[in-house]
Amino acid sequence: MNSLGRTWRTLLIPALATSVPVSIATVVVFRVSGGGDFLDLIVNNPQSLPGLPSQVFWELARPFYMAIGIAIVLQLLAGVFVALASNRAVASDLNGARLTAGEVTTLALRRYPVGLGATVLVAAVILTMFGLGSVIWLIPVRSVGTPNTTSVFVALLLLAILLGPGVWAGVSASMTMSVVAIEQRGVLYSIRRSMRLVRGRWWATAGFLVLVGLLGGIAIQLIQLIALPLAASGGGSAALSLASALGVLAQGLLIAAISAMYTHWYIDLRARREALSTADLG
Repeated sequence: MNSLGRTWRTLLIPALATSVPVSIATVVVFRVSGGGDFLDLIVNNPQSLPGLPSQVFWELARPFYMAIGIAIVLQLLAGVFVALASNRAVASDLNGARLTAGEVTTLALRRYPVGLGATVLVAAVILTMFGLGSVIWLIPVRSVGTPNTTSVFVALLLLAILLGPGVWAGVSASMTMSVVAIEQRGVLYSIRRSMRLVRGRWWATAGFLVLVGLLGGIAIQLIQLIALPLAASGGGSAALSLASALGVLAQGLLIAAISAMYTHWYIDLRARREALSTADLG
């Protein structure tokens, strides 16, 4: 938190420069594609959904899911940039070199192709593992007749075992972006380096990732709760607009804050394995 307090001004411009355009683009995608119509139906008239014919339902839902897919891609593109900028800013701060927003942006853009490539590769591997595990899990599950307590327990245990490799890969590769930004290495080296650093500290790293995820989720909920007094006083639409605006403004900084936590964990992992000095942080 102290580190983020020293670097938030540096990260403010890169964070807003990505989160604001991405949020605007997401709104445009939902409106242009028609995905917003389905969302409006879910919010304002959910009781009509069960009565819709299957073909009509999917005609309405298809643009919605397409818009979500595009929004996820946009978030991924923006998140990689913010993560690289945050890692670089925090590492430089710990080295005693305060970078400006322009310098952090330049360094993040320089490493962006490698960071994006590593993110896409890691995501593809994890999703493939999850997909294969789910398919294998469905084979015995579908062959079981009426489920009972024992079969449900066995099914959940089997699901955890089959999804385990994907979880292991995700935790093991979680330091990849820090390696890309700070050590300035290539895609495959950064992934292998992350796996070597996490090895022997996998459970501690997994617990750290869960904690960071919970903190991020709580922060998002607290931001949204600021709009509740307006909603209680009858300003529902105003509350929604305020919550959306606050979410847009805080989104980039939250990603930066989470990435800053990753940077410190990465440094901790390195310090446990090698003679690390501040000069090694660039």
